[in-house]
Amino acid sequence: MSNARAYLADGRLFLIQPDGKEQEITSAFVVDLQKRLQSIKERREWKSSGSGAQFARGGLPVGGQYEVDRFNPRFSAGCPAVEDHCLYYAIDAGDVHGIFHYDFVEKRELRLTHGPDRRFSWLAAHPDGEQLAVAIHHADGTGSIGIMNPSKSGGVREITEGDSVDSYPAWVPGDGRSLVFQSSGVARRNGDWAGLGPASIQMLNLDTGAINSLVEDPNSDFLCPSYGKDGMMYFIQRPYESAVRSKPLDSLKDIVFFPFRLVRALFALLNVFSVFFSGKPLKTAGGPKRLGPDPKAVFLYGRWLHLQQATAPGQADEPSSKVPSSWVLKRLTPGSPLAEAEVVATGVMAYAVANDGSVFYSTGNHVFQWEKKSSPQRVSKLSLVTCLIVR
Repeated sequence: MSNARAYLADGRLFLIQPDGKEQEITSAFVVDLQKRLQSIKERREWKSSGSGAQFARGGLPVGGQYEVDRFNPRFSAGCPAVEDHCLYYAIDAGDVHGIFHYDFVEKRELRLTHGPDRRFSWLAAHPDGEQLAVAIHHADGTGSIGIMNPSKSGGVREITEGDSVDSYPAWVPGDGRSLVFQSSGVARRNGDWAGLGPASIQMLNLDTGAINSLVEDPNSDFLCPSYGKDGMMYFIQRPYESAVRSKPLDSLKDIVFFPFRLVRALFALLNVFSVFFSGKPLKTAGGPKRLGPDPKAVFLYGRWLHLQQATAPGQADEPSSKVPSSWVLKRLTPGSPLAEAEVVATGVMAYAVANDGSVFYSTGNHVFQWEKKSSPQRVSKLSLVTCLIVR
């Protein structure tokens, strides 16, 4: 990847060629899995089709939804491999989650591990090529850091545990046995999930098991730590939002607006039946035409985020961001106080530091390249880029 980059954009993987052309990468594993699910649907579909099946159901519409109908595979993580022309990526393919090695010159995919129990949300390859740090998400909402050896079998060995969400591991340069990661404690109410505590940056020594806090503040989240080749530590800082607390005024609003919300819910239910049986919605009159794409919500760094609208047509073409400007990419000399951190960019959704010291970052609308003492340059118009894979 010395002359190429790759981005994960809205769950799809794109290889960026040196000339700027974007080539989408597809997974042979996903294609094969989708074919098998489609084959299962075709073998079973005859049981619920035809006039006989419709008569047995009293004339109601037939044809249930099969697994292939709701199959929505997505790339969830990626990082460069030691080889220049290779990378690692993780995939969510229905109920199956896996980690793969991909050679984009020979277009060859190698499955390293897969299974239904653990979802992989971040990957970081060690420079020696023998270790791959992995962020694991569990069904109970917690997350841990794991280690695997890509060249050997044995799967992923978890090295952190507890009622927390540990994610986004990165290797500490010059110290092959330490890594940093983002960590948030899980807040619970009567044993149930109630939210996440502030995200801090922790360092773990693999030899001793010691964990030290590097950056933390009760009013801020510190996200996605990583290091540049010069030893500077990078991270995204955003204001911390605590779990929603019930307030007397909110309870009063709930009581006042309850009848209106109930009517709206009943209308939505009847509208679903109308579309299902007649193909036409109850509501035909629409409001003003929306400018730009519909707003979307994504789960990013432990928080549901309603993405901000891009610049509307006719307005000035400004490098707007889908995340708030309070999401700030900073860099800090290790050991220095947080007040000395340098601001690299604002409104940052994701970023990656290249070996030459330049920084690639996504605003959710575009991808920019930043070099010290120069203005950021837009290098891609891909939207919703949540992972940048650069060497």
